[in-house]
Amino acid sequence: MHRNRAFSEPEYSAEYSADCSVTLPSDPGQAVGRTHEVTVRSSGCCLCLPRFMRLTFAPDSLENLYQTYFRRQRHETLLVLVVFAALFDCYVIVMCTVLYTSDKLASVAVASVGLAADVLLYLLCRFGLLPDRVTRRLVPYVLWVLIAAQNFCYLGLNFARFHQPSDTVGWQAFFSFSFFLTLPLRLTPIVLITAVSCGVHTLVLGVTIAQQQQEDIQGAALGRQLLANIVIYFCAITVGVMSYYMADRKHRKAFLEARQSLEVKLNMEEQSQQQVRETTRPNQHERVEFNAGQSVPSLEMQGLETRFLT
Repeated sequence: MHRNRAFSEPEYSAEYSADCSVTLPSDPGQAVGRTHEVTVRSSGCCLCLPRFMRLTFAPDSLENLYQTYFRRQRHETLLVLVVFAALFDCYVIVMCTVLYTSDKLASVAVASVGLAADVLLYLLCRFGLLPDRVTRRLVPYVLWVLIAAQNFCYLGLNFARFHQPSDTVGWQAFFSFSFFLTLPLRLTPIVLITAVSCGVHTLVLGVTIAQQQQEDIQGAALGRQLLANIVIYFCAITVGVMSYYMADRKHRKAFLEARQSLEVKLNMEEQSQQQVRETTRPNQHERVEFNAGQSVPSLEMQGLETRFLT
């Protein structure tokens, strides 16, 4: 039976320890997940995390298959982030229009351009007009840059006369949390881009306020207010990380259950084909030839890839 290869690039190789095998919890009354399929990552940049946050599949090919499956499951949530960005632009346009003055024209123009870019990006992703490689690797970062640019433009244009340490902090915290729920990336890139966004936002806001208040600047008060912003960002990132891991656990459990059911289906198909061959040619013994370096598990993995990713 011909099976198409669903993907060929091992983008994310997982490091794991075979002697630290665990099982994912399952519902009461159901069979517990297989041991030695879910292990605890024993190397890398996540060793400081608790044990339950360092789960990975073994072997690496199964983890790669799961990561591709996970990213495709979160592809639709990327569109949700695009909608969030468009709603932010609509908010800016409405607020500037209601309280319109001549200095609001630049904010309205920039928000209109950002809204047009969000609509275009939504249509391209919604109808699959971009290559799959571009959608997976480039679009999440393009959307992050677009959101950051919109936020900083709103900060610089709408609050140009007199800045406060709380300017656009709420929007920055909101988008920081949304990144963990919507971006189809692994946790490390999401944490990095979120930390960069929050750090640059805090730095720009602090430098701008210090320049505007050169004569009567209150350094201690400004420092406390910026520190409060950092605490807000830290809380948003912490809740985002927890939400990311809860979603990851949910998807891993669903992935294991689907994999087990697909393996049963594959075995039943092979048994039925074997019975057909034995009934049509009872006096002949058929031999299954494999290419050098290819084994039965590899063929099963190809079948799982075809069913999961097509």
